[in-house]
Amino acid sequence: MPGLSLRDEIIRASSAVNPGDDVNRNGIETASYDPLKDVMDLFCDPGCLAELDKLMAYTNSYKLEIEKDIIQRRHDYNSRLAEGEKPVAELEGLDTQLDHLTENFNSTKTLAEDTGSTINKMTANIKNLDNCKRNLTLSMTILKRLQMLVMAYDSLKSLVDGGEGDTRDYTEVKGLLSAVLELMQHFQNYKSIDEINTLNKKIGSLKNKVIDEIFKDFESELSGELKNATLSDACGILDMFGKAYRDKLTKWYISALLKEITDIFKSSEEAGSLENLNRRYIFFQRILTNFESEHSKMFPRDWKMPILLSRTFCELTNKDLKEVTGKDTRLTGPHVDTNLLLTALAQTLDFELYLNQKFKMYSDFGDDSTYTFDRSISDVFEPYLNVWIDHQGTLIEKKFVDYLNPSNLYRKSGIAETDQPEGRTKPETDSEAINVLESAADLFRTYRQMLGQLAKLTHGRPLVRLCRMFSKYLIEYETRVLEPMVPDLKQLSSANAKEQSEIIDIVCLVLNTADYCSSTTTQLELKMTSLLDPAELAKDIDFSNAKGTYLALVTRCMTTAYSKIDSDLQYSWREMANNNWRMLKEVTGESRHLTSIKSTLNEDCELVFSNFNKTFYVRNFIDKLVEMVVEDMTLNIIRLQPISEVMAEQFVLDLQTLNGFFLDLPLKAPNGAKIKMSPSFGNFIDGKIFEVVSLMKVLMVSHRPADSYIINYFCNIKDSSYNNFIKTLKLKGLLRNDATFEKDKFKYLDTFKTQLRSYQEANDDALDESNSFLEKLNVDATNKPRRTGVVFSSQAPQSQPTSPSMGSNISNFFNSSTPNFKIDRHAINNTRENLEKNLVKTFSDNKININENIRSFGKFFKKGT
Repeated sequence: MPGLSLRDEIIRASSAVNPGDDVNRNGIETASYDPLKDVMDLFCDPGCLAELDKLMAYTNSYKLEIEKDIIQRRHDYNSRLAEGEKPVAELEGLDTQLDHLTENFNSTKTLAEDTGSTINKMTANIKNLDNCKRNLTLSMTILKRLQMLVMAYDSLKSLVDGGEGDTRDYTEVKGLLSAVLELMQHFQNYKSIDEINTLNKKIGSLKNKVIDEIFKDFESELSGELKNATLSDACGILDMFGKAYRDKLTKWYISALLKEITDIFKSSEEAGSLENLNRRYIFFQRILTNFESEHSKMFPRDWKMPILLSRTFCELTNKDLKEVTGKDTRLTGPHVDTNLLLTALAQTLDFELYLNQKFKMYSDFGDDSTYTFDRSISDVFEPYLNVWIDHQGTLIEKKFVDYLNPSNLYRKSGIAETDQPEGRTKPETDSEAINVLESAADLFRTYRQMLGQLAKLTHGRPLVRLCRMFSKYLIEYETRVLEPMVPDLKQLSSANAKEQSEIIDIVCLVLNTADYCSSTTTQLELKMTSLLDPAELAKDIDFSNAKGTYLALVTRCMTTAYSKIDSDLQYSWREMANNNWRMLKEVTGESRHLTSIKSTLNEDCELVFSNFNKTFYVRNFIDKLVEMVVEDMTLNIIRLQPISEVMAEQFVLDLQTLNGFFLDLPLKAPNGAKIKMSPSFGNFIDGKIFEVVSLMKVLMVSHRPADSYIINYFCNIKDSSYNNFIKTLKLKGLLRNDATFEKDKFKYLDTFKTQLRSYQEANDDALDESNSFLEKLNVDATNKPRRTGVVFSSQAPQSQPTSPSMGSNISNFFNSSTPNFKIDRHAINNTRENLEKNLVKTFSDNKININENIRSFGKFFKKGT
């Protein structure tokens, strides 16, 4: 502030309010401060007067704090002033120096402004000179370009206006014309100048003349009157003028090349009929070959003139054929000339294939596009495709004659190496490459070829008709080829060991083939569904009947394999039944019949497993085999009642030994280690054995005293069913008197209930209401006859299934989490006679002797074909 010394200003600055203080505090320091407003805020109502004493006490306290703060600030200021105190004269000298420095700064600023003004006056003339130089340079550049444009125009005009018979050098014309057009771009803004506008019009006129001369030279070249090697550069000139000129030239030239075809093969003339369709294709191939050898160099390679020529021919032919087929009564009348239609269609497909192969990869100039001519002509025949499909059915029918030929009947395929279907996974073993019938692989190869040909013609309803034809012959293949190959159970049981081995080889071959047919049919169904347009037609693609038929065949093959094992085990079960169990005093090792069982299973499983293509068949075969053996053993144990404590102990040992044997059984198959390592497999085996072992552990304890026996029952069986408990007593030989059964039965009831309550109070684990294994066990089946076969309770009927989901995948049959498996003797006996009659009828119809085939089957395996 004026009138204050530097010292006074420093003192004032030190006592200034901190800028970070609350803004509301500045109000009390202003001249317009009104204390009444703050008082009214503090005492907004009469009730606030009660707090007056508190306010006064707070005010006094705050006042003391302020005074204390003032005293502290004064003390700090005096301390700092005492530490850095200088003479007053020196402080006043600083003021003088600061004023002098300010005057020097102002004078320097004024001098700089005067100097800048002087310099601007000096450089004004230099700027004018720069502008003149820039304008002069631009004028010289424009004049130079104008000179170049005029010279290039004159040179170009002289080339274009050359003698009438002279051959123009379009390479030089292209260079000059490119220069003229580029230079003329610089003068577009100067068209208002008359001379420039006149020159622009002359260039436009010359441009049109060049275009006319190019078309004349192409016409002369086509007629053979002129040979000009630079016509390819003439095409480059047209590219410079725009795509419209290029299209004009190509359309005119292609029309000229095809004029002879359109004149000869008119739809209204005899030459344009379907009988001469192949002549049309040959004629065009000659034109195309002649063009590529003599005229293709006239056009740049990136114009792809051969492709344009072929497409134009296909469009013209398509149009003509629509007229011909619409008028020809041999196609539209009541009696369709099948041979004529199929010949024309085959010729058209061959021609489209010829074009596809010719232009498969037109890779010039880095073009990797694929050019296809599918359906470019053949879609004309789409309304008549039913005739073609029916004809394919007759071709498949002829193939069945070869399939049923005894020399081809058992021939195996190498589909895994050469003809592996699309989407088929790599075989798990090398045997999959050969253990499928060649006829099945050939049938699906034929299907793929037919589907590929039809897909080139249509994606509509004819595919549905083809699907029905495929499904029909898939079922016939199973009925006429595969099913008769499976021997009946009577023949299996009456054959010697060598013949049984050959029969199992045949059965496994048929099973693998049925699985291959089912899985490949699923792939075929997905492929056909993806091809359909519109997609709504997909609901009509249905192979469920065919897949269900193959599922039933797989079931029959598995039944036959199980029947052989069941038959081989009968000796072991007889040995078990004939053993003098009453003389058994102690357990010294596994039973003799168990050794026989393991030996039989080893031999049969090695024979069967080696012929399976897929590991999952081995796993599921073992699952069902375990169920069968455990059930047989349980039934034979029941027939030995009364079961003593030592007998039960022996059976526990035998079952535990059998459990270990079953766990090692997958090692008999290739890649069987994966099955053995599977936790689910071990749990399954343990679960099946555990059910019977638990029952035997109950029988190992004496029924006296009853308390201990009942507690042992609860600990092992884990249920509270009294009926199941009574079954264990029957197995021990008790309660066998029918006259006193009811009376004796209730003798144990009170004790059972008492021990049940005690067990439940002493143990936290709740007992099941009923043990499912014991509940289903029939302890009275002591005279069960010998079983002659093994079947599944879920076996599909031999007739064609009607459920759409039937056989959607052959593996679904085995993937049940709780396999439903039972032994059914009567089902096998009832179907044996029917199977035999069907087998004899089928083989007699096809002139096949089953006995001879079985005896000679070994040599087919030796040949490896």
